[in-house]
Amino acid sequence: MMRLKRDFSLHWKNYLILFLVVELSLEVAVIPLFNAWTSLLLNLGAIPYLSYTNALSLVTSHPYITLGLLLELIILIICVFGQFALILNGVVLIRQDEFSFRAILKNTARQLRQLDPLGIFFFAGYFLLIVPFSGIFFSSPLLSKVVIPEFILDFLLQKPLYATLISIFYLAIFILSIRLLFVLPLMLFEKVKIKTALAQSWQLTKNKFWSYTLKLLKISLIALITNLGLTGILYSIQLGLDQTSPLSALIGGSINVTLLQIGSFLISVWASVALLQLILPTNVPLATYKSTKKSWLSKIAKPLFALFTLGTLLGNGAYLVHLGQTPLIISHRGVDAKNGVQNTIPALRKTAQAKPNYIEIDIQETKDHKFVVMHDENLKQLADLDTSPQELTLAQLTALTVHENGHQAKIPSFDEYLSVAKQYKQKLLVEIKTTKRDSKNMLKNFFDTYKTTLKQNNHELQSLDYKVITNAKKYAPTLNAYYILPYNFIFPQTPANGYTMEKTTLNDSFVTQAKLSFKKVYSWTVNSEEDLKKAAFLDVDGIITDNVTEARWVYHNFNANTSYANRLLDAVILLPE
Repeated sequence: MMRLKRDFSLHWKNYLILFLVVELSLEVAVIPLFNAWTSLLLNLGAIPYLSYTNALSLVTSHPYITLGLLLELIILIICVFGQFALILNGVVLIRQDEFSFRAILKNTARQLRQLDPLGIFFFAGYFLLIVPFSGIFFSSPLLSKVVIPEFILDFLLQKPLYATLISIFYLAIFILSIRLLFVLPLMLFEKVKIKTALAQSWQLTKNKFWSYTLKLLKISLIALITNLGLTGILYSIQLGLDQTSPLSALIGGSINVTLLQIGSFLISVWASVALLQLILPTNVPLATYKSTKKSWLSKIAKPLFALFTLGTLLGNGAYLVHLGQTPLIISHRGVDAKNGVQNTIPALRKTAQAKPNYIEIDIQETKDHKFVVMHDENLKQLADLDTSPQELTLAQLTALTVHENGHQAKIPSFDEYLSVAKQYKQKLLVEIKTTKRDSKNMLKNFFDTYKTTLKQNNHELQSLDYKVITNAKKYAPTLNAYYILPYNFIFPQTPANGYTMEKTTLNDSFVTQAKLSFKKVYSWTVNSEEDLKKAAFLDVDGIITDNVTEARWVYHNFNANTSYANRLLDAVILLPE
């Protein structure tokens, strides 16, 4: 660790430049190119959106577009590999005091040409194994969407068997990540094949699993404690500045948030360098002196960094005074903090008193072509009856009692729910759930029956099924209809009025594109204080939440408390996103 400390103190500026240039190059050039490529392919195929729901039809109906997307995926994997190789080569050259981007690019290009093609594809999975704490040590904006949506994890973790299997899986991943720690450096610098690299890494880490685990833990703890210490110091300073004039507090706040960002980035660079030096070949020597050579990069580094810092300062000033809009608060499945059974009348009556802007409900078609308020495709969980709503008549369904969170209630018809909502002047966001068992004219019958009522009471629609959106625009063009996206692959081009996006992959780029396209964005399911603040900062139009009362409390305090010190703490959560 002393060796690392000496090396980092000598070369921290070069390390900072290396990581900053690579990161900015990806964000400003590479990622926009990939987005443009995807959009071009979808436009050529007249494909309005990309999701798992249309994956099969994409393959069967658009083979050439599919091949183009697969080629894009291959190049993406190569770029991720290239990012890691660039940084690793940069660290090696900095250690040898021979840092130049020309040399880094030359070495990386040579290594890619010499690499076994299978090695690049192996890296796609290997990246998920090499760093258990990838957010601290190494992350790539190219893989920012490679995450499991939170609603899927929540569903799986509620099942004891799945929760156990997931725990075993992550434990196995952690063990493999330690045992395969040296695979990529061996492939890059020793020019060995995958099989040999795997065997050698396994041998190098033999009987050293806990040693390397403790080293990684130590690096993580140092980074965490340093970050907390920096945040605490700047927060204390800002508390004092908040007692001065508004202008001084704002200027001081902008500087402190900028220092926090730069400091946090430098800490993450140190942690990444610490990991990379841990896995580098031992025959790479360390430089023990400061170079007196001045490269062109060194000459422009200071003005470039000054320009970057000035832009960051101005951006942080805007952040401190602009809190984002308070989004519409939408009750998820008609409940507020488990105050009743989802999608039932008693829960509606209680939740309406909390005055959400909308109450979101789910409806399905019944055996006799009526509509019932129900989310699940099977009644087993709520009614202890192993059947679907489509196999029972409306009369049979409304006679059933459902149980949840210590409450019980009858299953309501859609007509009954609409009637009670009208009594409370409560607007609804109606999700139409479709199944293979629905009648042929289900959507036409729905709109013929309900479009006037929905429009008169300012209700809105949403659905995971794209056919619902196209039919809504056909039969009820003035009714607001939102297409539900569980994953943010690429911004869609659809006739929907907006998009209901699962919060895990929702980002500011998607929201910005939506605003430029005059589309609204609802985020689901937003429950924690942290997620509620993120949603406001992203300027989404609405949040779908299980906790209406808490959401109102969070947004009230968020807007009422103008302390820049508190904004600085929020920046730890909000600005990195």
